[in-house]
Amino acid sequence: MAYNNNYNKGFGADNGDDVAGLVYDLRQTYAQILDEVLKRIAECRVRNDYMEWFNSLEHLKIEINQKLSKNEREDYQKELNKCVTVLNNYSSEFNKTSNNNDGVFKIKNALRNLEEWLKIKMEENKLFGAKEMEDDGL
Repeated sequence: MAYNNNYNKGFGADNGDDVAGLVYDLRQTYAQILDEVLKRIAECRVRNDYMEWFNSLEHLKIEINQKLSKNEREDYQKELNKCVTVLNNYSSEFNKTSNNNDGVFKIKNALRNLEEWLKIKMEENKLFGAKEMEDDGL
C-alpha cells in the first residue's frame, strides 16, 4: 500500500501517524470485486445454476472490460454470441425445465468456454496479480 506524502493533507488525516497516513488504494477494491465475482462464478458452476453462471460471467466481463483491447472486445462479442446461440437452442435445459443430457452438456460447455476465454484474457492482461520483475541486468 502506498504511504501518504501529504497528498491528503486537509482531509482530516493525522499525517504524523503512519497508519492514518496510508493512501487508500483502489486496486485493492478492484481485486476484492474480482475475487467476489470469481467466487460467485465458481459457486454457480458447481451448483449448475446456468442463469446465474451466465449473469456472473457478464458481470466479470464488465469488470475487466477496461483492460481489454478493441480487438479483444470484438472477439468477446463473438464468443458471447456463440454462447448465447447455444443457450437459446437449449433454453429448456438452461431454465432447468428439461434434463436432456445432451442439452445440459452443451449448456455447460458453452458457459465453460466463455468463462475460460475471459480468464485467459485476464491472465494475458495480468489481472491475477502478476508481480513485475525487476531487470537486474543479467
